[in-house]
Amino acid sequence: MKKFLLVSILALGLGTVAMGAGGSNQQMVDSMLTATAVGDTVGAGVPMEVRVNIVPKGPELVIVDENNNIYDTMVFDHGTKLAGTLNRSVVERTAILKRTDNHPFSADGAGAVGTKKYTGKFELVSNGNYNSATNILTLDKLSAVGDTASTKMTMDTELNFIKHEREIKATDNQMRTLVQSVIPAGTKAEPGMYIGTNTFKASLKVKSL
Repeated sequence: MKKFLLVSILALGLGTVAMGAGGSNQQMVDSMLTATAVGDTVGAGVPMEVRVNIVPKGPELVIVDENNNIYDTMVFDHGTKLAGTLNRSVVERTAILKRTDNHPFSADGAGAVGTKKYTGKFELVSNGNYNSATNILTLDKLSAVGDTASTKMTMDTELNFIKHEREIKATDNQMRTLVQSVIPAGTKAEPGMYIGTNTFKASLKVKSL
């Protein structure tokens, strides 16, 4: 049975949507009008936390960036642009498939290198919004800003990465590609937030033992 590491891929400013979607968690909010005398103090506070998730080292596969950070979500944020005809916009991410213990793919649990060879590839799941023949990921308009009867409700971005199957030697300990999200020059854009989601996948197939 094949096992794939699935990494969700979001295009365009998911953080912005999350920020606007939820309510405020402010715990203390004072009115400036209450500061009427010398020494009066007013302010606001919000809960804060710092997080880090540590996973064990082993033969498990993960997709990491160029700084060895494991992707929770691969985000391509093209920022905020003016409506109309857009200039070409490119956002890049590095994707590296590896074992969490950094040993070669063929190694046993103790790290001893084996003889097993593989073929490997990266791909996007075809879930109705991605055309693998043209590399086009379709973004959907989420907000109603500027909507008219003729509003275009989608926008296209090219997702470029190394898609062809490649040889993986027994001593190889990683497989990598650069992933680009490209909004082509001349794209017509109307006001609103456009987001496209998919799953970026890396897989290894045993070629010889």
